[in-house]
Amino acid sequence: MVTHLYIYPIKSLGAVSLRESILENEGLRGDRRFMLVDSKGMFITQRTRPALTRFVLSETAGGFTVKDAVTGLVKELSWEPLLGDWLSVEIWEDQLLAREVLEGWSEWFSAALSEEVKLVRITPEQPRLMKVKYQTELATTTSFADSLPLLLVSSGSYAALQERLEEPIDQLRFRPNIIVSSLESFAEDTWAELKIGEVSLSGAKPCARCPLVNVDPLTGESDKKTLKALASFRTLNHKVYLGQQFVPMSLGKIQVGMEVQVIQSKDAVY
Repeated sequence: MVTHLYIYPIKSLGAVSLRESILENEGLRGDRRFMLVDSKGMFITQRTRPALTRFVLSETAGGFTVKDAVTGLVKELSWEPLLGDWLSVEIWEDQLLAREVLEGWSEWFSAALSEEVKLVRITPEQPRLMKVKYQTELATTTSFADSLPLLLVSSGSYAALQERLEEPIDQLRFRPNIIVSSLESFAEDTWAELKIGEVSLSGAKPCARCPLVNVDPLTGESDKKTLKALASFRTLNHKVYLGQQFVPMSLGKIQVGMEVQVIQSKDAVY
């Protein structure tokens, strides 16, 4: 059963918890359609700037608000804001064009972070293609997510990690889109195809984790305990895994409480 749904409208900023969402080709509607880049067009994240946790997002009728928890300033961003020039941006191995968001957003974030940054939006005119081996007949493009459109984690996987940590773990450290209930640890490793309501998902690849999971999403404080604990039993070929990335095979509504049906299984990579 689906227990939690999350989107991250601006990459690496705060999560928005939802009761239901519409799955689009690029992932849950509104997920990672915006991104901050530095003066050279390179994407920025909590990996190198844990201070990004200061920005708290809340859903509104036409978009969401961004609150700077440090200054208390609040600014509202529409899902379809005014857009300006095309900018060349880079995210991991991908280079593409995205449009700068107007309405003073770049200046607002630059002032808060004390460095020149720009807020950009991905658009259908300049899509970001997935690697061919992960594409489905329906979905060929993705958002500003690290790689593929959806990240799913089971409650059993969190429980297995929690057993190795002294303090309660915040699930949002792992930036999931969908959390499902499962008594079995890492059951999602073997899910090749899922059905949630009318939505079908292709299990593309396990998710390799990075030091971002060490950053507390509420405080921005970082230590090495979380990744170290996970690495102690989930390392393969020098990578540490938790969760699986999925690609849409059919679209529709996903709601908290919906049953998850495993249509096809596969051998786990780990």
